[in-house]
Amino acid sequence: MNLSMTIIRAVAKELDHDAVYDRAQALGQQAVGLRRAQISGLESIANSTRKVSDVLDYLKLRTARHKEWRAGNIGAAVLGFLQNDLRQRRDGVFKELADMVEKEKEAQKAGDEFRDYVRQDIYIRLIRGFVAQLAAQYEFAVLQQGKAGDDDSDDAD
Repeated sequence: MNLSMTIIRAVAKELDHDAVYDRAQALGQQAVGLRRAQISGLESIANSTRKVSDVLDYLKLRTARHKEWRAGNIGAAVLGFLQNDLRQRRDGVFKELADMVEKEKEAQKAGDEFRDYVRQDIYIRLIRGFVAQLAAQYEFAVLQQGKAGDDDSDDAD
């Protein structure tokens, strides 16, 4: 199996842990005070960027500019989870794949920056997966509370 597929499988396995799911559920319920567009914006930036710092900066800006992100400390809680827990999980996945990364680095005759690229790739994939879980939990929490967000139409998704 090639390195990319191995990373995808390792990230999926990491996101499947109960602790990650439970945290997404808790944060999704906590985020009910946000507008649907705010959660969609987070999903959009996470899915469109290659840089972890873009997602972290997005959260910092939203938290600084919008009182909804400060209410209940939701912005800081999401940011803290991404920066602490997911970073540790990234390091664990990278360590698990270290031998394969080294073999691929040698095969491509790449420099040490190759390791950094792989580490970044793992991290952004973890963030994307977690944000998707958070968004699903948010939508369900909104439904459970009977609260309509910006757009409560039925999507074709």
